Amino acid sequence: MVDAYAEEVKAKAPIESEAVERAFRRVERHKLVEHYFDYHEEREGFKEVSVNPTRPSTDALRTIYSDSPLVTRLSGGLPSSSTSQPALAAHMLERLELAPGQRVLEIGAGTGYNAALMQEMVGETGQVTTIDIQEDVVAQTRRLLQGAGYGQVDVIARDGALGCPENGPYDRIIATVGCPDISPSWTDQLSEGGFMLIPLQHGPEGFDPLARIWKDSEHVLGKFVGASGFMSIQGELATEQKLSFADQKRARTGVPLAELPLPVSAGIWSDSDRRERMERQFALGLFLAIADERGSWSGVVEKARGACLFAKGKADKVDVYGDMSLYDEFVQLCERWEHLGSPGMEKWALEFFARNSDHQPPEGEDAWVIPRKFTIELVRLQKASVASSC
Repeated sequence: MVDAYAEEVKAKAPIESEAVERAFRRVERHKLVEHYFDYHEEREGFKEVSVNPTRPSTDALRTIYSDSPLVTRLSGGLPSSSTSQPALAAHMLERLELAPGQRVLEIGAGTGYNAALMQEMVGETGQVTTIDIQEDVVAQTRRLLQGAGYGQVDVIARDGALGCPENGPYDRIIATVGCPDISPSWTDQLSEGGFMLIPLQHGPEGFDPLARIWKDSEHVLGKFVGASGFMSIQGELATEQKLSFADQKRARTGVPLAELPLPVSAGIWSDSDRRERMERQFALGLFLAIADERGSWSGVVEKARGACLFAKGKADKVDVYGDMSLYDEFVQLCERWEHLGSPGMEKWALEFFARNSDHQPPEGEDAWVIPRKFTIELVRLQKASVASSC
């Protein structure tokens, strides 16, 4: 079953390297699951499913070895811990570029499955440290990793924003939760030549483009390397969400007031295949989130006024909920994106400044400043002559 599962993930992610594929074939996901929660649309609630890691049922195995995330903890009726969708985990591991002997810090332990995959990749000479703020999660994850043969993974109960200086410095730091900012502790604990892979929230909760972030002399730089969506981090890094998951759901409740044309050159969308359309939609959504805190890959959402969202199953349409004037504002943002050359994620360069820094990042036609809790992020269009150093 593990081999068939690896083939499915490989087809969807896709898995590009032998190291990631080998890890997916070696780590048995079912040994790291004792229960999960199925969501029932009709009841709008979760039902717990118990699993025996040593003798799981056929139904449990079918779910565990599907390309689906598994919710494994609830808090107040909402997910508070999970194991990521395997295709997303594979995509992130490819971007992490792990090698034997490296030291890795993971923020968000989940079930320990991702830590086990990484331990396979860094080998006996490498070290994986995974941190979770929930003590019951840590106790279970530590026990399951030990039982699955990955007792060398160091599982620590701590606020992830603090990192783990005693096991550093780290060649790689990865977060498997949505982060409203990067922690200064992570930057301090990063080794020379290392980098972070952070689902860095831009726009509403759950829109977390993957950012590769590194230190260059006195600068903290980054670039976007993929798409992701996670539940939000807890602890010191957490912030009050301007547009939470619940706010977004309420904004699109009911029947759309109107279905209107997607205000971009529609032909290049409707004539392309699904993967290309998704890439274009993500490129536009990323710009929406950079230029306007209401924007994401879904479109534009405003708590009090409604939403203007990409229509499901229709490449050249948007649905409008609530205030119709949102469509006019959406049109203006789309026109700005096209005026800039319809940039994809590879066109953006990131730089981070400490909030208490005297340096004031510039704003302009091709630059945006995003204030965060500990940093100020400068997002600008990459000049054609400038090459990334990491």
